[in-house]
Amino acid sequence: MTVDEHFKKLDADLARLIHNREKVPLEQLQTRYAKAYNTLIAELEWDADWFADAYIESLAFPRHPEDHAGNEWLDKKIAAILEEERRPGGLVERYRAALTERMDRNEFEQLVWERYNRLEQEAFMPYWNRHCRWAGEPGNRWIYNDIFKKWWYSPERRGNGATCGYWINSDYTGSDMRYPPGIGDDTG
Repeated sequence: MTVDEHFKKLDADLARLIHNREKVPLEQLQTRYAKAYNTLIAELEWDADWFADAYIESLAFPRHPEDHAGNEWLDKKIAAILEEERRPGGLVERYRAALTERMDRNEFEQLVWERYNRLEQEAFMPYWNRHCRWAGEPGNRWIYNDIFKKWWYSPERRGNGATCGYWINSDYTGSDMRYPPGIGDDTG
């Protein structure tokens, strides 16, 4: 199944659930039509899990190919967070309920983002910051990232009221706004 077909399936399954819930009392869906209703709920849960996992895959974190220990740590940290979120009360249960109980696509997508954001903040950013360092001469120091192989062009350095920074090549080309560094002030 293509990505587009997966999205269409999720939309169709959710539309079918909304239609059924509007036309038939929930008690009848859970008793008289239980087999079909439970099959639809299971399909929607599968759709939700596919979407949540595809979201993470589509925004895959960049890695340093030679940081074997760091990559192993990152894999383990991501796996631990994903396992924790599969437990009762975790984000998996919550995003499934957003679709199957409340039929709320916006809430579902927000919860999927929260799971990704947790991976980014708790697993990826510590890894990322291991690959950021201050470099240069006193009075002209920049943060360098050895994964992107770029320099952080901070809002302060940019001036003119700039509110965000971005990664650039040494010739000021190739900008990338993802993953601002979090290594603290220059102490060198």
